[in-house]
Amino acid sequence: MMIWSIAWKNLWRNRKRSLVVIVAVTIGIISGVLLVGIMEGWINQRLHDAIYNEVSHVQIHNKEYLKNEEIDLTIKNYDQLTNGIDSLKELAGRVNRTRIFAMANTPWANTGVIIYGVDPEKERQVTEIYKKIVPGGGRYPDKQSPADILISDKTAGLLKLKQYIITDGVIAKLKEERIRADILAKLEKHKDKRFRSPGDFREMLKQEFNKRELDKAGRLITEYALDYRLRNKIQVTFSDLRGTPVQGIFRVCGIYKTTNTGFDQTAVFVNARELAKLYGGGEILNHEISILLKNIDDAGVVRDKLSRIADGNAVMTWKELAPDAALMHDFMIIYYFIFIGIIMLALAFGIINTMLMSILERTKELGMLMAIGMNRRRIFQMIMLETVFLTLVGAVAGMFSGWIITEILGKTGIHFSGWGEGFEAMGFAAKVYPVVPFGFFVFVTAMVVATAIISSLWPARKALRLNPLEALRTD
Repeated sequence: MMIWSIAWKNLWRNRKRSLVVIVAVTIGIISGVLLVGIMEGWINQRLHDAIYNEVSHVQIHNKEYLKNEEIDLTIKNYDQLTNGIDSLKELAGRVNRTRIFAMANTPWANTGVIIYGVDPEKERQVTEIYKKIVPGGGRYPDKQSPADILISDKTAGLLKLKQYIITDGVIAKLKEERIRADILAKLEKHKDKRFRSPGDFREMLKQEFNKRELDKAGRLITEYALDYRLRNKIQVTFSDLRGTPVQGIFRVCGIYKTTNTGFDQTAVFVNARELAKLYGGGEILNHEISILLKNIDDAGVVRDKLSRIADGNAVMTWKELAPDAALMHDFMIIYYFIFIGIIMLALAFGIINTMLMSILERTKELGMLMAIGMNRRRIFQMIMLETVFLTLVGAVAGMFSGWIITEILGKTGIHFSGWGEGFEAMGFAAKVYPVVPFGFFVFVTAMVVATAIISSLWPARKALRLNPLEALRTD
């Protein structure tokens, strides 16, 4: 224990130099914790959204449907397969869907969509789309209004069902937010004027307001002026079971928005029984079975079980259906190594430099210790412990500070509003809630100790090569 005590005291002989290194390590570890927290939060959010909004844990399709998405390529041996699914102990819920490619039209625009024919009540048990209805965006479909259609904010924009109007109500809301009177006066000129696209509205704002005014009030004006054309009719066109084009009319009941604009741009939801009236045959077509499990780790086991009774159907897990989320989830430990490894490498040079200076200043003292009998193993142990203490003090302070900051940001979130559209185009949320798992701190501690030991080798080697007689003659 004596050698530990000596090493700890030596650490504080030059307080200023030691504190500089400790502060550098602390800042480096805080940066690493925040960086990993943001990355972990993003990946967790992407994984959650991919499973609970888009693909669930397991999906089943007719193998031919995956190659050629024809309307008549439904799931084979449906009854036998669903009996097998319902008997799974891992099952949390399942839904069947009709899935048809179609063209959606309004009087002002058109776009390609995938129509999901669903049972709204059962769909709530497996997906969280019903939680994604935007403020002022209506409601989720129900059985009482079978001709309703749920579309996304992105699709509403493409079909010109998204508009901006400055009304008395909008101005009243802005007053409540204490927006300046001169800004409100400029808006009065555009009261009740309808802007059909976000681009037109943004252009008007740029012409009326300077950058400072837009930074202060632009987001609120845009948010309050947004108006969806709910209950508007959408005409959908697709081929029925005979290959004949058919058309149907649905009314917009709600607008949803997830963190993945690629999914939002195509997915619309209608009542499956209402959709069946259009394509004929009288029965609801099952193109897709989505299965939610109690534990995500059981996806591979469930796939293997269902593959034995699939008989012409393809059983796929979330890793195959959302490979981007799976790749980032599986390689998270690699990201840990990269982020913390770069930080540790940069800090190692500072630690080595500090310890070399310490050895240079204590040449005579080290020679004295050797002369009175301290062996080289103990000299090496002392220098290594000094380096480990120096690094660990900064690391503990950095991990604690980083954890506190991450906990706060994990509740408030970090909004990357400037890059929001870009992130959402890749399936990542614009607002991220950082989170750091306990295992990461264990990993950082191991990396810090390893870095300290490696950094101590050069200074220790220099000390061990000292000649006691020459060292004693040093001034």
